Amino acid sequence: MASRQAGDKGFIRLFDCLISHETTGDALINDLNQQFPGTTLEPARKYLYRMVMQSLRQFEQNKRIDVRIGQLLHDSQILYERGLVQFSQEQLEKAQLLADQHERGLYAVLVARQQAEHWVREQFDGIDEAALARQHALIRQQLERTQAALHHAALYETLLLRYRTQGTVGSPSDTLRLNDLLLEEHQLLNRQNRIGPPMRSFAMQQQHLHFQSAYFRMIGDGVGSLRVYRELDNLFQNNPTLWAEQPLYYVQLLDGILSDLRLLGQYEEMSFFINRLRAMDTAVHGLRHTTAYLALYHQLLLTVDQARYTDAASLLHTDPLTADTPAFERELNRLVLSTRTEFDLLLVRLDLGLRNLSAGLQRLNRVLALPARSLPGTLQTQSRLMNLLLHARLGNADYLSYALRSAERKLKATDRQSAGERFTIELLRQWINGQLEPTVLARIDMFSGSPADHQLLRNLDLRSWAETILAAVHQLTK
Repeated sequence: MASRQAGDKGFIRLFDCLISHETTGDALINDLNQQFPGTTLEPARKYLYRMVMQSLRQFEQNKRIDVRIGQLLHDSQILYERGLVQFSQEQLEKAQLLADQHERGLYAVLVARQQAEHWVREQFDGIDEAALARQHALIRQQLERTQAALHHAALYETLLLRYRTQGTVGSPSDTLRLNDLLLEEHQLLNRQNRIGPPMRSFAMQQQHLHFQSAYFRMIGDGVGSLRVYRELDNLFQNNPTLWAEQPLYYVQLLDGILSDLRLLGQYEEMSFFINRLRAMDTAVHGLRHTTAYLALYHQLLLTVDQARYTDAASLLHTDPLTADTPAFERELNRLVLSTRTEFDLLLVRLDLGLRNLSAGLQRLNRVLALPARSLPGTLQTQSRLMNLLLHARLGNADYLSYALRSAERKLKATDRQSAGERFTIELLRQWINGQLEPTVLARIDMFSGSPADHQLLRNLDLRSWAETILAAVHQLTK
């Protein structure tokens, strides 16, 4: 016991020594030599890594169902090898029960195969052909169910990738391009029905509803997407134990609901689901960090969309995430690039609403400096147009004239022209030529583009820009 305590103290001293230095320079090497004579840096780091991973495994092993099932399978094999057949069988039964309760199909197959191998080694003592046939049928059923769930997951992930990279489709031809995935999902459901009774597992229902909601979101059908998301929310609420270890899909669900409510302008309902995000308690540290920032993002979004800029600024000053500005910016950079960029563009909108044009331009320039290929097309378009509108607010006519010609050339060269982008550039061209009329506000209100175009104009606060420009012109002509 004394030697173990001494070892623990040595491990803690080594950890403190390594963690106290941000870089692996001479200062760390000298400190290490003073506290642990004869120790070199690389072996110390490898030892520390082994000890940390061992501690983490011991800490996590009873929290994860997959680990618990794996341990039961291992325990069963050890007991069987030592002739304790009855105790080995008890471990297999526990593993099978856990696999069934938590819908771990592949683990159920491993349990069934290990049971069959034990029967073979015992020369099928006490086992008849009917029992063996039932075991084989169980394996086939679990494999078919798992294969179908994985296929469904692949379809959803492919559709989600298209949504993340292309955004909401803007034309009927774009919608037709999604038919390959829609048809494949329909065929998958039909194959399941032909094989036998529908497999109503949680995973299958979740993947189907997630696919449908993503499809509706991509074609701009907010009502249809929200309806499916509510079905999905009921499914999650009724089966909390089946997703507690993998809460990512539930976070995606809440994010999707909030995006649809915003698309439909149902801001009064958003607070309920934002509180759901805030209340999420997950052991996955990275996801917990993302969830907190998503909740703040949607809270800011609903205030900025409604031009409640003072409320948004007050939220930034009082929220624990943003109380320490340097820490907030540092933690913001830990988010995935697209999420971080959406947050940055929202903060630019807030700066513009508060008339902090220089701060907004500084943040926007950081977004514009990102490699274009790294961002989804919708975010690239939004950031470029926001830059043009911001320079119009600043009165930088020379820069804007040059930038507009470049933007117009790009529009002519591309096959995927956005009506919202063309409309915005047209208004900017009218302004720079001194032809922007007060009727522009009515034109913006009557704009009849696709849902994707309306979303773009909302993200650009185009009406607010036009009001600001017209007010400035009116002031000059007084």
